[in-house]
Amino acid sequence: MAGRLSRTLGVLALAVVGTTAAQAQMLGPGWYFELAVGKASFRDVTTTDLDGVARDVFDSFELPVQTLSSTLSDTDRSYALTSGYRISPYLSFEASFFRLGAFQYGASGTVSDAGAILPASFRFTYRAKGVLLGAAATLPLGNYLDLRGRAGITNSETRVRIAATVDGQTVNDQFSESSQDFFYGVGVGIKVLEYYRLGVDWMRHDSFGKAGGNGSTDIDNVLMSFSYEY
Repeated sequence: MAGRLSRTLGVLALAVVGTTAAQAQMLGPGWYFELAVGKASFRDVTTTDLDGVARDVFDSFELPVQTLSSTLSDTDRSYALTSGYRISPYLSFEASFFRLGAFQYGASGTVSDAGAILPASFRFTYRAKGVLLGAAATLPLGNYLDLRGRAGITNSETRVRIAATVDGQTVNDQFSESSQDFFYGVGVGIKVLEYYRLGVDWMRHDSFGKAGGNGSTDIDNVLMSFSYEY
């Protein structure tokens, strides 16, 4: 995805530079609003760890796992809605609502019930979202391009859903919890006309969630953004 976004920005940059419009001016203090969509990757999630979770769940019902085959999807769509206030052309403060999607684990196999071998399956979904508060530092590169760095804290929410099925009978449960986490990122943008910006950002959510609760993981988020600045 990052490669396609970079090529899109390259085409837009050539189009902007080739216009005969007057040079863009750096904006002073003011508000901006941004919509971003992209893809989130849950970095340190493994099938081995989640196989252990599946075994532990079945063991809690005294149904030891006999065979197990599993799959893991560790990327999902993401989006963010951001509002910020620019106190100078170089520094802004912003707040954002974001969703990072979910990673999903599925397993099937057999368990032993007092010696009888029964078919079983297990699903585990970990969903991440939250609200962030942070600062953005912008470095203009000429009249149209800029580099942007971001950092701050998030009020994060994780929700875990599990479903364990044995011989056609299913038990479901879910757990939600909040945490305060750190994020940072970098990006590049192109000014379009005077008040609009197209950008690509990479953001890292560091140790998202609670290690002693639903679990924590590093999450990388690559986003394409569209901003209105005034």
